[in-house]
Amino acid sequence: MVRIRSVVWSIVGPGSFALAALVGGRLEPGYGRRDEPISGLAARGSRAAHVMVPGFLGLAAGTLGLAVQLRDSPVAPPPVPVLLGLAGITTAGAGLARCSDRSCPSRFLGDDVATTADELHALLSMTTFVLWIAVPLVASQRAKGANDRYRRWSRRLGVFTLGTLLVGGVLTRQPTKRWSGAAQRLMLASALAWYPLAGMTA
Repeated sequence: MVRIRSVVWSIVGPGSFALAALVGGRLEPGYGRRDEPISGLAARGSRAAHVMVPGFLGLAAGTLGLAVQLRDSPVAPPPVPVLLGLAGITTAGAGLARCSDRSCPSRFLGDDVATTADELHALLSMTTFVLWIAVPLVASQRAKGANDRYRRWSRRLGVFTLGTLLVGGVLTRQPTKRWSGAAQRLMLASALAWYPLAGMTA
């Protein structure tokens, strides 16, 4: 029963976010998945915001639910459930701190027009990304009671998520931002792939 609930939560969160991004991308005129961030779909003025904001909250709920289910599981020894729960909270915050426009400006990227909400969104998003990297890496080291396959894949996903985050950061700082959206989607796919991996192994 615990495994069934873990699997359900591991699918509900990423699934709701992916569906929202897919539908939202069709609702927002001229939106380019290759070059634009997913968060842009939840920005103020976006026609997709009424879909994407709930997508963020769905991912947050799924993350928190999975964190609860994985407590005392051999695949998620302390502090993995706490880190995952924090990622759920920061995900919700990032979805509610909507960017001023779909380019998701930030002073970190050299955008002087960035608002307080833009900076808060960037901070919460980056915190979430760091947590998503930490969770599988910590699990790969501390989950001594889990099988070797799970630990290997956790490590691979953590490393790949880190690598794609760094690549995406470089692309985002380019004037054209070409392929930055694709890099972000790869990073998210890698980070969220750990959810069903853990859920099915628990």
